[in-house]
Amino acid sequence: MHLHAQATSVRWLAENGPAELELIFQAICLPPSMSALLTDDDRLSSAASMGAGKLFGLPRKNLLGCRLDEFEEQDSGPVLSERWESFLNDGYQEGRLRLNGRDGTPRNVHYTAVGNVLPARHLVNLREEFDSTTTSTQEPSSQKANHIPRWAQDCALLLLDPKGHVFAWYAGAERIYGHRKEACLGRHVAMCYPQETGLSGTAGAELGRALRERHVCTETWHQRKDGSRFWANMVTKALRDQNDILCGFAVAVRDFSDRQERDDHLRNNRREFQPSTVDAPISGVVWGAFDRDPEANDAFLELVGYSRQGLQDGCVHLLDLTPSEYTPLDELAREEALQFGACVPFEKELLRKDGTRISVQVTTALLTLTPFRWITFIHDLKPSDRI
Repeated sequence: MHLHAQATSVRWLAENGPAELELIFQAICLPPSMSALLTDDDRLSSAASMGAGKLFGLPRKNLLGCRLDEFEEQDSGPVLSERWESFLNDGYQEGRLRLNGRDGTPRNVHYTAVGNVLPARHLVNLREEFDSTTTSTQEPSSQKANHIPRWAQDCALLLLDPKGHVFAWYAGAERIYGHRKEACLGRHVAMCYPQETGLSGTAGAELGRALRERHVCTETWHQRKDGSRFWANMVTKALRDQNDILCGFAVAVRDFSDRQERDDHLRNNRREFQPSTVDAPISGVVWGAFDRDPEANDAFLELVGYSRQGLQDGCVHLLDLTPSEYTPLDELAREEALQFGACVPFEKELLRKDGTRISVQVTTALLTLTPFRWITFIHDLKPSDRI
């Protein structure tokens, strides 16, 4: 009976584990602030971030099933298709493209493509480049750089059996840790932690937390094959079958080394200037899921100057309502919600429909990881409430 149950769990994990990992990948690696697509070998998009929809001037759902080639400027020729075979062989590529949005205006876009984040699934990050004639009202100088953060370029994805041994080790894990798949299968996930620090003993505790809480997000030091360390952001989700039997764990690891110092500074700064008034009435509520347009209550729509018809018509985009200088704070809030269930309340500004700015206090909570669902509570900070 025990062997039969074990075989059933192995079969379930093999059949359903990759799909569970893809959902987690979409939730944590396609944040709204990034312009990113998940494509297959034929360059067909299977997932897209809200930022990608904004880049092309299209609803995000309209990008699904499209080829990036369809947006290439015709005069520039089929650049991407000519490069794609080389990319599939090398697993990584950077370059520039001339792409057209919905309005037909060509734009220069820098792309970074990372291969096989999942089997036959490739991540393409995009960032629009602005020339010297671009005004500061179009795009702040901080957004003109081509640099795409390390954590957004790659992600180590792996499946574990119920005891924490590696069941599947994908290409992203090979790139980040330096271990080949053949050397990892069957080993305990504790291999990812620096052995001499005693951190490897926390691996079992984290799996236990995932069992109790369904998913956990932790940050600590991990170690590569060459002995070097990196600051790892690790999401672990317990996987159960239709009978609620544990079949294993899905794990996604991102290298947050280049964000750790910045996030500490942002977190300290945010708490230092956090409004003292925390009992103000909620002015608005916005909620949504990864694959749907957001919903909002009437109070929020009134706050930002939009009608419910405008919301239903897709005119209310959260990215457009937030000035770009607050993007790092939104990213931090999102990661805190992943890790702790909710973020520390913080101040930011929102852009009303008429172009004026209002100061608000924001708190975002994660409802479920897969499917990814969130809710944000917004306090309108009257002049007397502001610091």
